[in-house]
Formats: sequence, C-alpha cells, structure tokens
Amino acid sequence: MSSEDSELIKLMRQLKESQDDYYNDYIREKALEKLEKSKDNYLSESDMFYVGAIDFMVEEINGQKKFFILETNGGSSRGLSCITEKQQKILYTGYWCALEESIKKNRREDGKLLILVGVPIDDALLYEKFIYIELFKKKLSAMGYTAKEYTDFESMQNFPEDVAFLVVDYRKISADISYKDSWIMYRDQKVNLLLGDGIARRIRNDKFKQLIRTDFRQIHTVIANPIYLVTDDKSLTYLAEFYAKEKMEKYRVKYLKFSKGLDEKDLLQKMDYVVKNYKENFIIKPNGGSGGAGIIPISSDEDPANFNELIEKSKEEFFKKFLKNRDPYPYTIMEMANFSLIDWRGGKHTFDIRIYLSQQEGKIVPIGGLTRIARNAYRGTLDKQEFVVNLSGYDGHVEADRGLGISPKMRDLLNLSDEDFVDMFCIGVVLFKDAVDNYYKIINFNDWSKIIE
Repeated sequence: MSSEDSELIKLMRQLKESQDDYYNDYIREKALEKLEKSKDNYLSESDMFYVGAIDFMVEEINGQKKFFILETNGGSSRGLSCITEKQQKILYTGYWCALEESIKKNRREDGKLLILVGVPIDDALLYEKFIYIELFKKKLSAMGYTAKEYTDFESMQNFPEDVAFLVVDYRKISADISYKDSWIMYRDQKVNLLLGDGIARRIRNDKFKQLIRTDFRQIHTVIANPIYLVTDDKSLTYLAEFYAKEKMEKYRVKYLKFSKGLDEKDLLQKMDYVVKNYKENFIIKPNGGSGGAGIIPISSDEDPANFNELIEKSKEEFFKKFLKNRDPYPYTIMEMANFSLIDWRGGKHTFDIRIYLSQQEGKIVPIGGLTRIARNAYRGTLDKQEFVVNLSGYDGHVEADRGLGISPKMRDLLNLSDEDFVDMFCIGVVLFKDAVDNYYKIINFNDWSKIIE
C-alpha cells in the first residue's frame, strides 16, 4: 500500500467518525413517516432498484430554501467506508436483495453463482469491496453455501465453491465482458450478478442494449442497478425528476432547465441556443462520467467561437479518466444552479449533499450521507475548482478532508434545519421510485429538440 493510499484510508476514517448515527436515525425516521402517508417509498417492482445515491445543492432566496438535484448514482459502492457500520448494514441490505434475486433466478447448469465485482484501475478504496464480500460470505455460510473471493480469472475458472466473487478492474472487464444466449459472460463463464454499473455499460452487444430498453428480465444475469441508463445519463435523471414534479413540490424541489446533446453537432446547436436565449449560465456533462470529469461551464455571455474548444476540453478530461473506448455522448446540457455558500477555511465555498439509499423489503429507505465542499473558495469566475465538489476530483486527486458526515454540527455549518434534511431524504426516495415506475417511458423518450423547463 502506498503512502498516498494510506493517507486516503486515514481521511476516510476521519470522515466516518464525523457521522452521527443518532442524528441520521432521527432524520430517517422522520422522512419515512412523511413518505408513509403517500406510500411514496413503496417499490412497484422490487427487482428494479437495489442501491443508489443522489446529490443535492441548496438554493436560498429571502431565507427560503429549495433543493436541486445534481445527479444520481446507481450500483457502485465506492466511497462507502465514509458512512458508519450501522449505515453500511442498511445499504448492504440492498445489495443482498440483488444477491438473493440472483440465487432465485439462477439458471447455470452447474447450479453455482458467479458474482462479478467491478473496480476502477488502481483503486485506493478496493478494500471496501472486500468489506461487503466478507459480510455476504457470512450470510451465505449461514444458508449452507460455500463462498470465496478471487482477484484473477485463472485461479477462479473452475471454482469448487457454490459462490465465487470475482473482483476485476474495468480495464480487464472491458476486454473480456460479452453477452451471449441471454447471459452476460466474463470470458467463458456465465455471470449471475453484476456489482458495479461500469460493467453493464461496457457491454457492446446490440441484443443486450435492446433488452435493457425493452425487457431486462429476459437477461438471466441480475444487474445490481438495472436502471443504470437513467443514473448514467444525467438528462434522464432530470427527466425522471420532471415526471415526478407534482409529488416533489411538497419537498421543495428546485427545477433546472436541461436537454441532451445527442452528438457534437446537436450539442453545439444547443450551446448556441442557451447562450442566445437565457441569462443563466449552463454546464455540459458527458454521459456516464464521474468525479467531475468533463463537466464544463458555459457562461451566459460565452463567445460561440469558443464552443468547440470547450467541448474538446471536456472530452480530454473524460478520456483521461475513462480511456478512449468510452463514448461521452449523449451529453447533458443543464442550467447551472444558483447555489448557497458556506464559510469554510477562511472563504466562501460551494457544497453539495449526497444521500445514500437502499431497498428493504420492497421499500426504498434513505440511509445517510455526507457533505462535500469545493476545493477553492467561490469567486464567481466559473473556474471548475470553485463549484465541482467531488472528493475524487476530476483531476484524479482524492481529498476526503473536504467531506463531512451528516450531524448536527454539519447541519449548523450549512445553515440548514432538520426539516431540510428530512425533505432531501424524501426527494431521493421519490426520485428513484419514479425512475422505476416510469423507467421505459424515460429511457425511450426521444423529443430532445428543445430545452425542457
């Protein structure tokens, strides 16, 4: 382990220690009470959501707060060592639901289960995967199954256990993942369960892509986030929010204008349109990005002559992180939020709040989360380091010291109330529920000719 990795683990431990379980329990209970009245946390299809996360920023006008959704994330578990063991246990219940579904759905001739776990290349947080694998092994053992984790295909190929967890980085997965005869395949092995959205999005097979859009249940492999198309493509996340508008009004959601750039020509046209027709700043986001890679601001007075250069800058960041075999299109183009600022380290900083969610017994449960604070003080220059808050920053540096656990101390620092957190917990639940309820309507929407507002 490098000294950099060791320092990251130390910082993640400090972030975890800043969490307050008692406070999170209180907010969760209040949110579930609020949701229970309208049944807004009941899943219509329990095999369409297992785990997820949602990121918010806060707007305050004349003392009134509203919350706008930045993005959603699906079946990735990276960074979860920053929440407490109690919160992790709730979250892993969702993963366990996916594992139980794969046991129930198992059609391998040998009756065994292969669970493929995807990880970023040289991931300093790799140990997190083994935390939940150990938990699952204990639960499987109690059910009479034998299980073992592997980190290379050769030693796993003819595994004698009932269940094998194969932990592989995305570079190897990209070369060896395929789809054949209703199965997702890793080399010559049928995979029962995918843990990590990055695996599914790397499958380049027309039949697989068709089934994800029409009837994913025909695929024998269980995907821990079967609605990954919605969480990958941020414009589809905003479309899910748009369809849930009436339900969300009572939780003080702030809506932002958005659309999709289907290709470079379409993106250029939409960039030109928003600069000429709106006074607000916009941003562009590549499809399936993370860590802020490829997010570029578009000023309301931007010179159209710079558009090509801005797109190239975005793609350069994206490919640096995800390699050339990933397609950044379709891009999301969306209104830049009018975000609140906090006093932190001697300056005014932007922040966001991430809430984790999980399935429990056919319901979506909000778990807890963290606040992430931008690297640089906000001066209104549209420098990315002033508003991109990801701790695993777009330039590759992980800075867990900019994160804070959810607690009364953090609530006061952000100038928020208990009710503010209750409403954000509720929004996350409602958004994922409606993404499930309207899944096929959302992913097959094709009227991207205009800005949706």
